[in-house]
Amino acid sequence: MNLRPRHKRGDLLVDLTPMIDVVFLMLIFFMVSTSFTANNSIKLDLPQSTAQAANKDIEQVTVSINNKGQLFVQDEPVTDGELRRRILNISKGDPNMRVVLRADADAKHKRVVFVLDTVRELGMGKVGIATVPLGGN
Repeated sequence: MNLRPRHKRGDLLVDLTPMIDVVFLMLIFFMVSTSFTANNSIKLDLPQSTAQAANKDIEQVTVSINNKGQLFVQDEPVTDGELRRRILNISKGDPNMRVVLRADADAKHKRVVFVLDTVRELGMGKVGIATVPLGGN
């Protein structure tokens, strides 16, 4: 008496589709949840300093001046007349919000003073000037 089954067992196939789906979902999750650093799109040659950098996680208004004297608020170009309104819109009138001035090393002093006067007229006392570490680029 033969107790073994008479049918042949075929090759076992492993379906990889569910595993590939899970890998793609994990990839999408990690891509979406990754935090990216903000790159400034305005090319500035900042002056060098030995002072330590301030905390960049604090909410702030960034005003930039390129070497041609053009003004930018949060990397968007503004005219002299729009500067005051844009700073107020971003700060929501909060006099304690920090303002960071990123002025190109070749920017005219007159433009820097104009921005500082505008910020002072708005009553915002926390003003910082962005620099690069001494020996940095």
